Amino acid sequence: MEKKIGYYMRTSHYLQSIGTQEDKIEEGWRIYKDAGISGRLEFENRPAGKKLIQDIKDGKITCVYTMRLERMGRGVKDLITTIDTIHSYGVPITFIAEGITTLDDKGNQTPTTGLLINVLSSLSEFFYHQNREKTLLGIEIAKREGKYRGRTPNSTEDVSKYLNKPKVKKMTELVKQGNSVRSIMRVMNCSPNSIYKLKKVLETNHKV
Repeated sequence: MEKKIGYYMRTSHYLQSIGTQEDKIEEGWRIYKDAGISGRLEFENRPAGKKLIQDIKDGKITCVYTMRLERMGRGVKDLITTIDTIHSYGVPITFIAEGITTLDDKGNQTPTTGLLINVLSSLSEFFYHQNREKTLLGIEIAKREGKYRGRTPNSTEDVSKYLNKPKVKKMTELVKQGNSVRSIMRVMNCSPNSIYKLKKVLETNHKV
């Protein structure tokens, strides 16, 4: 089967040279370029990133190439989500500078990819707990100062309704069994953000 390659490029500001990324372009590649876009912005919210995902869904792209891992994004959670989304369509990603191709010819995850995702997942979980501690500390300080008002009533989904969703029930079971974020992502075909959201609900029993 002929490969339909989509080449993704990104610069963080419009004056930054994209020449080193353009040097790798080969004939027949479909180009997706986000100029002046921060790597902190979620991939699916970038113009070219959103277009690339849509073309993958439509079968117009069967392989994704990019110069470096950080061109896809600098946020750990978003990187995992982006890789997971692209993989869900059986499409491999090649990071040229790192020399990594995420899926083999049979569509199976390579050992290097497994290590990469495991490291990213671990970092993501670390940042989640770090940010959660800061949030809880901020709430505690606000309560002491009488400034904390909590969430607006009826502004969010009820906890019991959320936890009774079939997919959430299965995810809850896997979380309580002590499975890793990466393994739950693989079993449930979901994003890491969904798992972190569930963990937060289970730990705090607040509304979501």
